[in-house]
Amino acid sequence: MGWGSSSNVTTNTQLHEDFSITIIDDARCTNCQTDQFVTQLWQTPGLAWVEIKTVDFSDAGIEQMVKDENIALLPAVIFSHNQGIDAGMVQYLTALPSGKYSLSIDATFNPFAKRSDRGLLMLENADLEAVKAGAYIDGNTDAKISWVEYSDLECPFCAKLHTSWAPDEIKAKYGDDINIVFQHFPLGFHANAKPGAELAECLGDQKGSEAFYALIEESFAQWNSTRSFLLDEAVKLGGDKDELEACLDAGTHGDKVDTQMARGTQLFGVTGTPGNVLINNETGEYEVLSGAYPTASFEEIIEKLK
Repeated sequence: MGWGSSSNVTTNTQLHEDFSITIIDDARCTNCQTDQFVTQLWQTPGLAWVEIKTVDFSDAGIEQMVKDENIALLPAVIFSHNQGIDAGMVQYLTALPSGKYSLSIDATFNPFAKRSDRGLLMLENADLEAVKAGAYIDGNTDAKISWVEYSDLECPFCAKLHTSWAPDEIKAKYGDDINIVFQHFPLGFHANAKPGAELAECLGDQKGSEAFYALIEESFAQWNSTRSFLLDEAVKLGGDKDELEACLDAGTHGDKVDTQMARGTQLFGVTGTPGNVLINNETGEYEVLSGAYPTASFEEIIEKLK
């Protein structure tokens, strides 16, 4: 299998005959930070002697290798084996079909995704419609740009995003040119997250989009997603408490929440919260921004997509 030219090989002064690390990069990825992975690996105790090869997805044989190893996202860090490696690192290694091992990192770049002539990711119209189907939209439904936020009411970083006023500042700047589409992504280790998501949907059934978003904003403002808190706030927003409890206890919106979460992962590679996707509704071009970034980061992507 081709590993790229020798100019792509970074080697420390001492090489181990039986062990190597290969980093698969993609020149199209502007934020993959591959050099940082090399530095961090060399700074890891026991790995200072390791041969580290950096290859590109476009190099001969690499695309097929990525397919054969079932690698979905880049950059990928591949260990030739896991023998003699510190136990603390072994837990982050996943066996590959070839017998090599992949190191778990925060990879987000899909090398197989459809891209526009501008190099931006492309979303099929049917997938865009599926994302918005049944979702509450904050703002002009015909806006050119949509900010789809995959979020968790118990997530402190999601709360930080909202209390930093980034969504409000973006809405104020772009007006009818943008809308926000909240999608549920309750993380499994947050006990209140999924019930909270379902309760917000139950309130939406009763009182519509405005109440749905008001409840979410209050939850983030107080960083409180307990059932009792959300029920009290939902009642303040005009919800009927008995109906809300019945809706929640029946799991009326459990499937809707699960579907939104699954679609976020399948379409955009979302694995944590907040997972932000900025989409041009006219062209289907989009970009993913994972984390609680400041307003300026969203503005930069929006300007790129316009």
